[in-house]
Amino acid sequence: GICQNQTITKMKQSKSVSASANLVLTFLWILCSFLPLDIGNHIFCSSFILKHENRSLLTLRKKSNVIKLSQGTGRSPDGAKWTHSDIKWRISPSPETPFVKKLKLKLLAKAIRADCFLKNEPCPPILCPKGGRAVLEGYKNRKKIAKFGITTTAGPPSPQIDETIKDIYGIDSRIGAANVAAIIYMFVEPEFRSKGIGILALEAIAAIQTVQGCDFTVLVADDDGSGKLVDWYEKNGFTIAPKLQDIFGSPGGKYGKTMIRPTSVASDIFARCKIKWW
Repeated sequence: GICQNQTITKMKQSKSVSASANLVLTFLWILCSFLPLDIGNHIFCSSFILKHENRSLLTLRKKSNVIKLSQGTGRSPDGAKWTHSDIKWRISPSPETPFVKKLKLKLLAKAIRADCFLKNEPCPPILCPKGGRAVLEGYKNRKKIAKFGITTTAGPPSPQIDETIKDIYGIDSRIGAANVAAIIYMFVEPEFRSKGIGILALEAIAAIQTVQGCDFTVLVADDDGSGKLVDWYEKNGFTIAPKLQDIFGSPGGKYGKTMIRPTSVASDIFARCKIKWW
């Protein structure tokens, strides 16, 4: 009799949680019906992909199958004095995102977290807002100490990109096979520039862009000709890509040297690097 009562109680609790989860999902779908279709569809599409990939970077599929993900080391990248546990990372919509849309995104993020909680499932490690751009911010003791502008979707294909990948990495992919994202800017407050935050940020950005299905990261390094910044990026896996100068807005190196790097990351990245979204 006691076992039967316990079983009935557990069944009731399970039904209650399931009903609550369904209520949250219903609310979420209704809310999305009032949003522009691209916002709602993108959010649910990203969540669906992460759920059905078991949320493991080892199972993330690259469209071009160009770069294989490396095994985790359990350590932060070489040269980083801080670790990811010293920083609170947060990814947010780009500054030009309208205020009302930001509020909608925050509400959707809370609803997704509530859904995961009620279903006793882990939240997706990364969920990027629709729009193609985002800002990764670093905080220490609630103080913003760094920010990095990035793209979260691949840019349009071009022959120059395919030629660059073939020249540098020896990969002869079909036109438009490789997905390329970008780092728009990197900024760390002066008093925190000796902690290796930039190196940690590159790893976090690579993780974000990997989840988004991007194979390579491109940036323009502007050091006024000193070569110091270019050298720093080279030490962190980037290679100068002359054929990309024009299409990335720096013809003839006017605004710096265009550089490229694969987005491969360690399999344990999200165990070490926690990124709060929106």
